Parts: sequence; C-alpha cells; structure tokens
Amino acid sequence: MDFTRALTYPFDDDDWLKKLGLAVLIQFIPIVGTLAMVGWSYEISRRVKANDPTPLPDWSDFGGLLGKGFQLAIAYIIYQLPTLIFVCIISIIWVLPAMGGDNQDAAAALAGVAGIVAICCSCIIILYAIAAAVVFWGGYIRYIDTPELSTFFAFGDNIQIVRDNMGDFGQALLFVIGGGLIAGVVSSVTAGIGSLVAQPFSMYFNGHILGQLAAKIGGMPTSGPAADVPSM
Repeated sequence: MDFTRALTYPFDDDDWLKKLGLAVLIQFIPIVGTLAMVGWSYEISRRVKANDPTPLPDWSDFGGLLGKGFQLAIAYIIYQLPTLIFVCIISIIWVLPAMGGDNQDAAAALAGVAGIVAICCSCIIILYAIAAAVVFWGGYIRYIDTPELSTFFAFGDNIQIVRDNMGDFGQALLFVIGGGLIAGVVSSVTAGIGSLVAQPFSMYFNGHILGQLAAKIGGMPTSGPAADVPSM
C-alpha cells in the first residue's frame, strides 16, 4: 500500500478544486453533510478497488452518497455500542466519593477506587474501539463487493478476513493514524484554518487507504486500465 499516493491522488484530477471545495462546504450541513461525506469516502474506496483512473468522485449523485453513508454509519454505530456500556460505567462510578458522606477518609478511598475503575474502563474503551474499527473494516472490504447492510453483521466472516490478513490491516491502521496526525498538525500550525479541510482530507485519505486494502486483499481487476494502486 502507498501512503504518499493516498495523500496526493486528488490533485491529479482536473476538477479537484471543485470536488474538494464542495466537500469543505458540505461537511457543515448538520448530520446530512457528515453522512454524505462518509458515502463519498466509500465511493473513493470502491473506485480504487475497481482501478478507476479517476478515484475522486464528484457530488452529482448526492442522494446515493447520502444513502451509502447512512448504511455505513448505522453499521459503525452498532459495532461501537459496547463502548457506551463502559462510558456509562465511568459516569456512574464518579458518584462513589459522595457515598463516603462526611467521612473524608472513606470519600478519599472511594475516589481512589473510582479513579482506578475509570482508568481501566478507559483502556478497555480504547482497545475495544480500535478492535471494533478494524473488524468493521473487514465488513467494509466485503461490503464493496456485496453492498448490503447485512454484510457487516456476518461477524465471523469479517473477523476471519482480518485474521487472515493481519499484516495488511495493521499497515492500514498505521497509515490511517498517520493521516490523522498529519491533519492534526496542519490544523494546529495554521491556527485552526486547517480544520476546515481536516474532515475532507481524512475522508479522501482514509477512503483511498481502505480501497488499496480492498484491492490488495481481493485482488486487482483482471481487465481495465493499468493499476493505479501499487502493491507491496
């Protein structure tokens, strides 16, 4: 997989300014904009896997992008539901110190217990969120070929594709984290101006990385233009 290619490919498109400019504007539409951006990112992945020479889609099929984004968002929320359980636990345990009443020693001890539990739950949340996201990617890869919501809930198949390609999924995870760090640094050094393009950047970058992952795992098309995605 090619990290640099995922950064630069939009600028090979003659209409890149219009497409990315619209993405910047669309992200500010509450809820609808975010869902459409998710669908736009998915369309990038689909095009990269299909070896489309123009992987950066326009916004002419806004309804189609919105529909895909809605399906993907539902699946991702369901994958991450267990994190809500631990968030609730963290919220509840912070009432423990109040149970100590006027006894300062008891209140301090309960506060210590609450802190330890909160740290443990936070670690579980982080580990689970990462694991769930990677398994979600397994479903995402399969969804490109079988665009049905039920694809995400074939958990055994999605876990298996991750297990069989641990190195590739690990590399994709590192690349996505790296892309996020770049977006964060650019946003910081530009006094927040970079935040205007942070989400569109993340969407187009992650879409390309997952498209490369899908192409590598699923194989490149047997016909069509020369490969745009290098393999390792």
